[in-house]
Amino acid sequence: MKNATHFIVFDIERNFRPYKSEDPSEIVDIGAVKIEASTMKVIGEFSELVKPGARLTRHTTKLTGITKKDLIGVEKFPQIIEKFIQFIGDDSVFISWGKEDYHFLSHDCTLHGLECPCMEKDSRFDLQKFVFQAYEELFEHTPSLQFAVEQLGLTWEGKQHRALADAENTANILLKIYSERDINKRYKRHGELELVKNGKLTEKAKKKMRKWVFKEMKKHAERPFVWSTFESSETWESITERYYISENTVELLKKHFPTAVRKAERQLKYLAEMEENAQSR
Repeated sequence: MKNATHFIVFDIERNFRPYKSEDPSEIVDIGAVKIEASTMKVIGEFSELVKPGARLTRHTTKLTGITKKDLIGVEKFPQIIEKFIQFIGDDSVFISWGKEDYHFLSHDCTLHGLECPCMEKDSRFDLQKFVFQAYEELFEHTPSLQFAVEQLGLTWEGKQHRALADAENTANILLKIYSERDINKRYKRHGELELVKNGKLTEKAKKKMRKWVFKEMKKHAERPFVWSTFESSETWESITERYYISENTVELLKKHFPTAVRKAERQLKYLAEMEENAQSR
């Protein structure tokens, strides 16, 4: 993460569907908190609803509380992102809870033919990942925002799944951990205890391996899917950032890799057949 004059803690809510659709899942709510890096003081907030091109889904309304009436007279994404860029200013690092919001922002910028404001890797900081790794004693699994607020002894503020409220609670976590941890340090969890026991992969480790391989095989169409491809993937990079992985553990994972690939191939074939049958009806 680069040194910057401001932290922009932001959150995005989108018009989502729990089913396949030709309509894009566009952003409907952007919220952000601006923090001065030198003093760690909040100096501004941003909150704007966004008019999506497709109709607002009932799933989005149920999750966020945003209604069709709320979107009457609301500007569309190109106008809102221009306001957001003005709010961001120069020399900022973006703080998010997870990586998804960057993908949502990039998707909508591409959809409208616009340049995305926060795609440089050294300008982004995943606070969820940092908290999971730096507070191993508090979190067995990657925590939700609400659970992290509770575990860190903070009080939730505002309505959950509204962009500004989620950004404010993320900012509260940042302000707390800034005094307790070094945010420029890369912490690692002691994953050897979880992955290996008595010199063998645990059943949990094998399940994790199969999940990791399946995730990457969904992305890569080329076959055969080999270890070198997996080893250069974002998934493996994330694993090695998160855990202490010894050379012995890597060798054990490599031995289990062909089994994980075979299981993933069967799963992908089954999913393809299901989709083909659904389309033929």
